[in-house]
Amino acid sequence: MAKMANKKSSDSSTPRMPRVVAIAADGKATKLKAERLEIDFGDGRKLLLAFPERAWGDLEIEADADDEAAVPMLSLQPGACNLLTLRVDVHHDLAFVDSPDLLGLPESAHPPVLKLSVQKAVEGEDKANAPKKNHIRRWAQAALQQDAEVTVRLVGAAEGRELNDEYRSKDYATNVLTFVYAGGEDLPGRAQTGAATLSGDLVLCVPVVVKEAAEQGKTLEAHFAHLVVHGMLHLQGYDHETEADAAEMEKLETDILRGLGYADPYA
Repeated sequence: MAKMANKKSSDSSTPRMPRVVAIAADGKATKLKAERLEIDFGDGRKLLLAFPERAWGDLEIEADADDEAAVPMLSLQPGACNLLTLRVDVHHDLAFVDSPDLLGLPESAHPPVLKLSVQKAVEGEDKANAPKKNHIRRWAQAALQQDAEVTVRLVGAAEGRELNDEYRSKDYATNVLTFVYAGGEDLPGRAQTGAATLSGDLVLCVPVVVKEAAEQGKTLEAHFAHLVVHGMLHLQGYDHETEADAAEMEKLETDILRGLGYADPYA
């Protein structure tokens, strides 16, 4: 066996996090070890910075707001080829143009609005394994085809088993449960069109997802991403009751996950 003097072996499969340095007004630099940064402007506006492991870019920037009924938005102003100024705005009574024809834009120019809330009913190891809200939003938004009001609840084994038994008469905890409601409130950021907003809940059982990811040889992040996408498609009417429906749904899941930077979950 070859000897490696004063060198630490590195696993190429382990993503390397960038070096983050915070610089104070006096020029003092402080190194930070982080995979996500949160900036709170103190007036209800927040900015979330994350370093994606499997994505096209180097940095994910997400606007957030304390008020879940508001719509956070990013405005960008190019300063030079290597400079960009960013502003976070929070809108409470925003209404998009209802007819894209007025702007000469196709319908697809208006992405669907997602009103997302995340509940973490977990403690200890389950809490540590639970995905961050900005990741959940990214996964859910990628699968969204219409305006939706969605609550994602992360639970432990006991609640997961109780819910699966109560609603599906199966006395064990499962990875994801989907609950669809008749319709939600009109979302901020959308003019009223008369169509009911999609409304529903996704319940993810964290210990089951952790166990499955290990058994299937997947990263925990990739498996959570797949289950959120899977659940979001169920909310929007997709199912896998027949072979044809299953093939359609699996292809859509695979395409969405590929766009997010993840491998085919069914391979």
